[in-house]
Amino acid sequence: MVDIHITGVRYQVSDKVKTYIQTKLGSLNRFHHGLQKVHVTIHEAEQNTYRVDVDMHLPHGKDVIAHDQEPTVYGAIDVVVDKCAAQLRKIHDREQPARVRAVPVL
Repeated sequence: MVDIHITGVRYQVSDKVKTYIQTKLGSLNRFHHGLQKVHVTIHEAEQNTYRVDVDMHLPHGKDVIAHDQEPTVYGAIDVVVDKCAAQLRKIHDREQPARVRAVPVL
């Protein structure tokens, strides 16, 4: 189970946005099973744009950090989740042992 903390800076986070974030980030557990804590911060910037920052803590001191700024909160969340998924995939692939090929028998 992933522990997700959601905070808003100059933005009141609604229950609908919280559940949207929890479902999107909860699906990232399939890329890395060691996902422990996730901190999400939503900033309301000038001119009706929203910045979403995600900080994920993995075991062995590894962290995944992603940021994005979009005109809508949901758009920013979607882009940040895609960035996190790409980083988690890269970490997962690096942790996999290299494939050992059999030596041909003569």
